[in-house]
Amino acid sequence: MTNPQTPLSPSHFHRITNTANPSNPTLDIVNDHGTQSSTGLLKLTREGYYSGQYWAFIPSASDPNAVRLRTWWLGPNRLLDVYADDTSKALLRRADDTPHALDWKVGEWGDGTWWIGNEVSGVLKVMDVGGEDGRRVVLREKDEGVKTQRWRIEVIREISEDEFYDRPATPGEGEGC
Repeated sequence: MTNPQTPLSPSHFHRITNTANPSNPTLDIVNDHGTQSSTGLLKLTREGYYSGQYWAFIPSASDPNAVRLRTWWLGPNRLLDVYADDTSKALLRRADDTPHALDWKVGEWGDGTWWIGNEVSGVLKVMDVGGEDGRRVVLREKDEGVKTQRWRIEVIREISEDEFYDRPATPGEGEGC
């Protein structure tokens, strides 16, 4: 059954799953220091209903062909970025930490899978699977022949949390009884 929601809907959370990694396929955040002090490092793990696996694709204000990514778990003030000194690593960085590579390109491979990449180094590098255990996320040059660069993106649920929208709450919205 096909999902009736449009992929990359800015009003929905999505799950990002690597199609070549059957044991630990889902993009998640390392839970190392809680939401306030998290390093924001990425990992691949088993699919579950964990807020670190709920990704929002927000249209970029600076590039109409790009998105910014954030998770439900770390909230709207943490955005996916690339390490300045090692462009093979990505992490969710605080928006006020002067991130430099917030704009991500997302494209279809033509087989129902997607690539997710960044051009901070001047070369498009896309998310890939790394490490001997296949649980690390690395950025490598885009290569159609590399199966570990293929991701399935599916809608999980609508974003109902006001803080994820760049708009003030409607008066009376969110008030308890």
